[in-house]
Amino acid sequence: MAEAAVVLALGKLVTSFGVSSLRTYLDKEPARLQDLPSTAKHIERELDMVHHFLSQVGTKIYSNKVLEGWIVRVRKVAYCVEDITDEYNYSITLEHERRFQRLMHKVFYPKTFHRIAVELKDIEEEIKHLSQLKRDYREMFNELLDSTSDSAHIHLISSNGSSHTIKEDDIVGMKRDMELLGKWLDPKELDLTVISGWGFGGLGKTTLVRKVYDWEKGLKSFDCYSWIAVSHNYYIDALLRQLIQELSEDQSKVPTDLDTMNRGKLNDELKKVLSKKKYLIVLDDVWDTTAFHELSDSLVDDNKGSRIIITTRNNDIASLAQEMYKMKLNPLGNDDAFELFHRRCFQKSNMECPFHLEELSKQIVNKCGGLPLAINAIGNVLAVQESKEIVWRRINNQFQCELEDNPGLDKVRSALSISFMYLPRHLKNCFLYCSMFPQDHIFNRELLIKLWIVEGFVTQRGHSTLEEVADGYFIELIQQSMMQLVEDDEIGRVISCKMHDIVRELALSFSRKERFGLADINLETQKKDDVRRLLVSNFDQVSDMIRSGMDLPRLRTFIAVNKVANYHLISLLISRCRYLAVLELQGSPLDKIPENIGDLFNLRYLGLRRTHIKSLPRSIKRLSYLETLDLNSTNIERLPREVAKLKKLRHIFAEQLFDPEEKQLRYFRGVKLPDSAFELAQLQTLQTVEATKKSVNLLKYMPELRQLCVENVCRADCATLFSSLSNMSHLYDLVISANDLNDPLDFNAFSPKCTKLEKLTIRGCWDSETFQRPVFCDYGANMKYLTLTFCKNDTNPLQSISLSVPNLIFFSIRRGCWAEEIILRAGWFPQLRTLYLGKLELRRLVIQEGAIIRLEVLLLLSLPCLSEVPKGLELLASLKKLHVSMQHPEFKREWERDNWKTKLHHVQEIRV
Repeated sequence: MAEAAVVLALGKLVTSFGVSSLRTYLDKEPARLQDLPSTAKHIERELDMVHHFLSQVGTKIYSNKVLEGWIVRVRKVAYCVEDITDEYNYSITLEHERRFQRLMHKVFYPKTFHRIAVELKDIEEEIKHLSQLKRDYREMFNELLDSTSDSAHIHLISSNGSSHTIKEDDIVGMKRDMELLGKWLDPKELDLTVISGWGFGGLGKTTLVRKVYDWEKGLKSFDCYSWIAVSHNYYIDALLRQLIQELSEDQSKVPTDLDTMNRGKLNDELKKVLSKKKYLIVLDDVWDTTAFHELSDSLVDDNKGSRIIITTRNNDIASLAQEMYKMKLNPLGNDDAFELFHRRCFQKSNMECPFHLEELSKQIVNKCGGLPLAINAIGNVLAVQESKEIVWRRINNQFQCELEDNPGLDKVRSALSISFMYLPRHLKNCFLYCSMFPQDHIFNRELLIKLWIVEGFVTQRGHSTLEEVADGYFIELIQQSMMQLVEDDEIGRVISCKMHDIVRELALSFSRKERFGLADINLETQKKDDVRRLLVSNFDQVSDMIRSGMDLPRLRTFIAVNKVANYHLISLLISRCRYLAVLELQGSPLDKIPENIGDLFNLRYLGLRRTHIKSLPRSIKRLSYLETLDLNSTNIERLPREVAKLKKLRHIFAEQLFDPEEKQLRYFRGVKLPDSAFELAQLQTLQTVEATKKSVNLLKYMPELRQLCVENVCRADCATLFSSLSNMSHLYDLVISANDLNDPLDFNAFSPKCTKLEKLTIRGCWDSETFQRPVFCDYGANMKYLTLTFCKNDTNPLQSISLSVPNLIFFSIRRGCWAEEIILRAGWFPQLRTLYLGKLELRRLVIQEGAIIRLEVLLLLSLPCLSEVPKGLELLASLKKLHVSMQHPEFKREWERDNWKTKLHHVQEIRV
């Protein structure tokens, strides 16, 4: 986004080009250099005004070609400012280092700082020219600012307006949802009830609710009805007037002064209209909880069975309804999607698809991703086309372009575009960033938020870390239906998500328009100095880039997927793209990194996961801005001592997986760190480090760690290790792995003054009194996740664990256990949602009444000795999922003989 580019440039200007940083040098240098601070200040002031202007214009940007053209130039200026500022900051740092080393800086200084001064002067002139252009086209700009209505918004709303006539083929695949919604409107529940239907644009929320609404209106089940389209730019007084008008049974009694009533009188009048009435109100397309709260004071509850239905794209707004009255709409399944498409497209041929169009029909429907709105729209477009394969193939091949400019797809564009246009400012860049990745790409939360941070999309908020703020952004995008949840972790935190295909296509069109980033395009057709972010996923594009010499002077982000990057390409990137901040090469077939990687002075993220890299070059010490170093599953066993120079490093991922089947205790190996690396005071993630006599002691110098994995821990080092961990007040995720099954870990020295520890994994045995140690007795209530593996202990710890760690949500016991029988007694683990028992020699599981009363998931995997169905299994009333695998044959016989599937009829998913 242009506005975000300006904000990012402003933020860097404010903290750079200060007089204090230059005072050492200015007295002896030319006047142009002495003008640097004032030039930068002038640019800062101008960009600040541009920022305020863009904020005020808002979504009108997209409705004026003159403004769009002007913004393109603003964006280029902002990008240049960002690049120059980064280079300036690096140069200042380097000059300080050289001075301390008593080296002559005069040779370096004129060559770099003089060029920076010249470039800043050029930018200053360009900004003056932009201001002049704005004055020259004053009338058009003023028209945008003076307009009281948002033309872009009006267009979108009118294009997406609900129709009172719902055709039968609009409701394919919605029968079950319609029945449920009808049931919720049943008058047996007399309290005023709020119902919500939510999901992203185009799923058919309005269509579904309109069908049920019209049905109820025909039956006259309620005394009065009102359908209110709230939308984004609602006006509360107008909504109140519409409600009064529509809910008044006798229109002659509607006050003649309704249009001039103030808010207080409108509220009183609406209460009078609703008094002793059973009413049905639909609030369609709600974007803000404030709209509901402003109306709710006037909505009378006389215990008549009244209902309010909200449709929304936002989970927070949907949560205004009770959980039991909250309906999430999902995309249509394949069968329903094809049925809807055939009804819409082949009406003239009894809804039968011609044989020669069957395969193309499948491809086109699949691109709609189950969105009824998209299927209807593309069906309408194709219904009037000739039934020739060449015509349909053209539309299929040009689907993205059709989506952007085909008039027949206006409703699809509008429904989805409005979601993007009204995203909060801080989420727009994050959303566009996701669109660059390939179709159906699964985003890992931890890696994605680290990319957002190094891109500069995340700003500090209060005392939260940038990672915590970015985590909130991630959740917001899911709650606003811009991303689809794929997987939660065991304690309810999102692990991964994906982007709906059509949402991605439209996001890509915005990304190109904003010059934000490019994915899998022909660079020959692009202006090279416009390419800011680039993702490649095919070998042809890599070949084209190498052949063209990689002329991308302003590139800051390069991401390679599908194993397409090679050494030659990386060498070219390093030599030609000096401002590169993100280099993500995950999975690429690389066995070494060019020696000159240190030339990428601005690099903040280096992703080498699942490559064949064996070592890092010494020049890595010059990557002074590096924040994330991802070396997971590489062949690197030891980090070079130069890593200690990377003072801004926040995350190190470095472990090797030696045994994928996890048969050995040390199935993964940690990296060896040089002693000096423990001085990286800003480090928050260290996964994984090998325990040595020195390393367990030096960990105390890393107090900011949030996530830590330590492997190969021997008992003799436990006191030192846990004493070091006791200093880490922010640690929330800890993995401790022993070096010997016969050498139990000693947790006695783990005695923090405070801790936020939520997740703990212990691999190996432990002392019998472990769960009575200070960290568990004093802070065990904070812990939500506990995994015990290779735990062949002599004593049963379950009672101690239940007492000391009462709020566990996830509990896993794998590979080794203290007995062949596990008994879960009444009152134990009252908050537990998931219990995972795997690869054990367990023969019997007993669940007493009152134990694990909130359990939802029970996983009994690879338990070949489990010969009977767990006693008390039927007592788990909250159980939703039961998976049993590789059990004893007798288990299966008992399961079928006693008809356990019928006994557990309340369990939604059973796999035995």
